Amino acid sequence: MQSRIKKVKLTKDEKIHIVFEKRAKNREGWDEYSITCSDQPRPEFYIGIQGLAIHVAEMCELPEDYVSRIQVRGVNFSYGGEKEVMGATITAQMELYNSNCPLNLNTPHKASDSYSDAPADPMQLLTGECIDALYVLSNECDLYIGGERAQGQLFKVG
Repeated sequence: MQSRIKKVKLTKDEKIHIVFEKRAKNREGWDEYSITCSDQPRPEFYIGIQGLAIHVAEMCELPEDYVSRIQVRGVNFSYGGEKEVMGATITAQMELYNSNCPLNLNTPHKASDSYSDAPADPMQLLTGECIDALYVLSNECDLYIGGERAQGQLFKVG
C-alpha cells in the first residue's frame, strides 16, 4: 500500500473524501493529506465500501436481513501501538420503513489485532473477513488517490 488511509467518506453530495498519510521524507513520522473530489471512482470502490454492510449489521448486532437496507457511508481508520495495528469504525445509514430519515449507524471501534503482546479480547477484534474487506477498500482508495477513476487513469503517476 502506498498510502495509509485514515478516513474515507461519501459526502452528502456524493463526492469522495479521503484523508491519508504518507511516510515523511527524510524524517520519522507521517505527513497527512486529504482529497475531496467529484470524479467517480472505479466501480470496485463502491463494491468495496458497500461490501462492509454485512459487517455493520454483524457488529451492530442487527439481523442479517437488514443488510439490504444499510448504505455504508465511510470508514475511520486508526493505527495504534508499536505494531501500528489497524483499527476501524464504519459509518452507515439504514433505511427505515416508518421514517423519512435514515438511521445513522456507527460500529464500535475494533482492531485487526492486539495492540500489545498480550492476547486480544475477541470482542475487540475485527473478523478476518472484515479485515480483508477493509484492505480491499484501502487499496481502492490508493488507486483513487493515484488517479485511477471510473473513466480510467486520469494521469500517469511516476
